[in-house]
Amino acid sequence: MKPNYLLCLWLFLCLHSSIAQEKNYTDAFHVDYLYGRIMRHSPQILHLIQGPTNGILFSWERKTYGDKEWQQLYNYPSYGASLLVQDMGSPELGRVYSLHGEYRFFFWERQLSLKAGLGAGYIPDTYDPVNNPRNTAYGSSLTASILFGLEYRLEQIFGSPIDFKFGAFLVHYSNGKTKSPNTSTNNYGLQIGLSHQFSETEKTYKTSVLEPLDKSWTWDFVAASGANDSGIWGEDNEAFLTLTTSMNKRLSHRSGLSLGVDAFFTPSVKTFIQYRAAAFPEQDDFQGDEDWKRVGLFVGHELYLGSWSVLSQIGYYVYYPVEYLDREYLKVGVRRYLTDKFYVSLLLKSHYSKAEAIEYGIGLRL
Repeated sequence: MKPNYLLCLWLFLCLHSSIAQEKNYTDAFHVDYLYGRIMRHSPQILHLIQGPTNGILFSWERKTYGDKEWQQLYNYPSYGASLLVQDMGSPELGRVYSLHGEYRFFFWERQLSLKAGLGAGYIPDTYDPVNNPRNTAYGSSLTASILFGLEYRLEQIFGSPIDFKFGAFLVHYSNGKTKSPNTSTNNYGLQIGLSHQFSETEKTYKTSVLEPLDKSWTWDFVAASGANDSGIWGEDNEAFLTLTTSMNKRLSHRSGLSLGVDAFFTPSVKTFIQYRAAAFPEQDDFQGDEDWKRVGLFVGHELYLGSWSVLSQIGYYVYYPVEYLDREYLKVGVRRYLTDKFYVSLLLKSHYSKAEAIEYGIGLRL
């Protein structure tokens, strides 16, 4: 099973689990128009930035009322799903169809909200050496999609059950280097829309005294895998293995800190070394038999959202036998706790703006 199909399956199972557990709810449906531009984050995509982007976003939202303690900590956020159909402004890029699972956080008497979504996209017009050689952004039909939105909502306009909203958005498409080329796109702009709320009964927000936390140190052991390529166009992707161990300290109900070690076993790095040694012998950068394994130290933060959490980590390779991408690396993603000790995770590893891999992991906390 290819990694991007795994991404779709992972998102579906986790979203279904969250929906199945929630019983006390109020639903809302949204339709938004998005107008924007592609960010010039790489010189390799300048020829693809031709016109404005246009999109239609269909969303479903379910409110929470504090039935779980973490909902009270974050001012009763909502969750849901969305479908985005977006024209990327050039014939080479074409359209992108993406599906997301989302959380929405509210501020300013719940009129202002910040939405964060993670999902997968389908791209019909990908890179092809014959039919679409100029599309250096999208090398695969399936891609990861990250969506952010900042919205201001005017409720029940003109006394109707319809809400009017406007704001800004940011959408990132990248396949995590599962297939090159993958310069990816970052699309930003403005949006306007309408929403309609369907309520079963009148609900009240619950408040309760939070249970005290165990703030002792814990140990994590994680095994993660996936597949990526060496960055050489036309090469097949190869499965990799990442082993991680870390010490963790819970700081509060909202957040925790981690210090750990990553060991990376990435055969695509070996392919890159052998290619460079054979293709550019005059540069004498590689001999072809260098060690392709790497070891890194990292510090991370975990933002807890009930059985979910958002991870952010920054690392540095202490064992770095060859120059490959940058020596510093970043990881961002989500974790889903199945029990108090077992969890699954989805992380995007990158070197600043250069994605290296999407890691699908399973972990144990002691």
